[in-house]
Amino acid sequence: MECEIKLALDSASAGQVRKIPFLRPPDGAKPEEREHVDRYFDTADFSLWQHGYALRVRSEGMRHVQTLKGGGTVVAGLHRRVELEAEVASSEPDRELFARQLREVLPALAKQLGRHETPLEPVFVNKAKRSAWMVELDGGAQVECALDTGELQRGDRTVPVRELEIEMKNGDPARLYELARRVHEALPVRIENISKAERGYALAGAVAPRAVKASAVALKRKASMGEALAGILRNCLEQMQANEQGVLSGEVESLHQMRVGLRRLRAAMAMVRGMVQLPPPLAADVEWLAGELGDARNWDVFIESLLPGLPLPEEHKPALARVAVAAREEAERHRARVRGAVGSPRYTGLMLGLGAWIAGQGWKQADSIPEGAPADALKQKVAKAAPRLVQHAAARVRKRARGFDLKQPACLHKVRIAAKKERYAREFFEALSHGKKEARRHDLLTGMQDELGLLNDSVVARELVAQLRERVPQELALLGFIEGVLAARALDALPRAGKQVRRKLRARAAF
Repeated sequence: MECEIKLALDSASAGQVRKIPFLRPPDGAKPEEREHVDRYFDTADFSLWQHGYALRVRSEGMRHVQTLKGGGTVVAGLHRRVELEAEVASSEPDRELFARQLREVLPALAKQLGRHETPLEPVFVNKAKRSAWMVELDGGAQVECALDTGELQRGDRTVPVRELEIEMKNGDPARLYELARRVHEALPVRIENISKAERGYALAGAVAPRAVKASAVALKRKASMGEALAGILRNCLEQMQANEQGVLSGEVESLHQMRVGLRRLRAAMAMVRGMVQLPPPLAADVEWLAGELGDARNWDVFIESLLPGLPLPEEHKPALARVAVAAREEAERHRARVRGAVGSPRYTGLMLGLGAWIAGQGWKQADSIPEGAPADALKQKVAKAAPRLVQHAAARVRKRARGFDLKQPACLHKVRIAAKKERYAREFFEALSHGKKEARRHDLLTGMQDELGLLNDSVVARELVAQLRERVPQELALLGFIEGVLAARALDALPRAGKQVRRKLRARAAF
C-alpha cells in the first residue's frame, strides 16, 4: 500500500525545493535523475476509471513497467492506495498481465471486460523529469522525495505538472505531515489531492468537478473512542477536500458541500468537547474557514431560493432585476473570497495541521486535553461511549425545546443548532445502531432542521437586504417591500414552528 503526500509547486518553488536544507540527501548524495513517459489506457467508456483505478505503462529508455493503481483514500493530502506493477515488453499494456492485476482488485470488472474482449485505448500521456532522493528523519524514518516536472498531453492539449511527492518508505506515515508542514513553511506549496491520473482524465473530458456529499462513517464496535473520532474526522476532511476542485471552479453546490463537511467536523469536535479539543491555532483557522464559507453560502441561498419566489407585481420586476444583479455581484465577491481562501497558504496549513493532528493522535497531547477531562476518555470502547454522547446531544435539544420562547426568535436558532448536532452525532455512529426508533428520530431531526432552516434563512436574508441598501440605494422601496415579506413569513411560520418544537422535541429520545 503506497503512502505519500503530494505538494503542488509553482515554477519558482520547483526550482528551489531541492535547496531546502532539511530535504537534502544525506552524505551529499546526488538525486537520481530520470526521464519517463507514462501512457494511460482505458476502455472507450472509461470503465476502469469509473471504478476508481488507472492503468499506466511507464517507459524509461528500453524499460517498461505496467502499473494498475487506485482505490484507497486521500485525507489532507495523504494518499493511500493499491499499486500493482510488473515489467512488460513494450509501451503498450500486456493484456494478460492486466487481466491478472484486475482480477486481484476488481474481479467483477475483470470478468466483464474479459467476456467481451473489450479493447484498451490510450487516454493521455504524462511526460516528466523525475529527481528522486532519500531523506532520513529523526528516529530512523525514511522518506523518498520525488520532484516531478513535465506536462500531461491529450492530443494538442497540455497542462503543466510540478509536484513534490514525499513517500514514507519506513516509519510512521504521520511523520509525513511533519515534513510537509516544514516544506510549506519554507516555500509556497499547496496540497495536491488529485492524482496525475485524475488530471489527465479531466483533460480527456472524463472528469468534471462535482459536488460530493458525505459518505457513511465506517466504525467497528470494538474500536476505541479515539479510533472512532479519528475515523469521523477523516470522513469530514474527505468530504471537504473532495469538493475543493468544484469550489475553485466556481461550483455553488460544491461550496455548500465543503461547508457541510466543515460543519460536520465542528459538530464532531463539539460532541467530544468534554474529552478533547483542537489546539487553539487549529481551532481559530477552522472558525476562519467556516466564516468564509458561511458568508458565501448565505448569498447563494438568497439568490437561488428567496428572490425567485417573491410575490411581486409586474411593474416591480425591473427593479427586482437590478436588485438581483447587485446580489449576484455580492455573491460572486464572496465566492471569490472563498476561492482565495481555499487557494491560500492558511488553508494549506489548516489541512496539513488537521491531517497531522488526526494521524498523530494529537488528542493525547497536553494542549488538546481540556481541564478536568478524564485521562482515559478516548480509550473506552466506542460502543459504550456513543450512546452517552448521542443522549447528551438529545438532552441539549430537549433543554432548548423546553426553554423555547416565541417572543425570542433567537431561541429558535439555538434549537435548530442543537437538533443539527444531534443529527450529526447519530449519523457518525449510525454503524452502531439499527433500530427503528433511532431511524425515526433521525428523520424527525432532519425534517425539523429543514423547517427551522427556512426560518433562519429569512432572518439571514433580512441582514443581506440591509447590506443591499448601500449597493442599490435607488431601490429602497423594493428592498423595504422584501424586508416586509420576510418579516411576514417569519411571523406566520414562527407559531407553527414553535408548536412543532414543543410537540416533537421535548420528549426523551432513544439512541
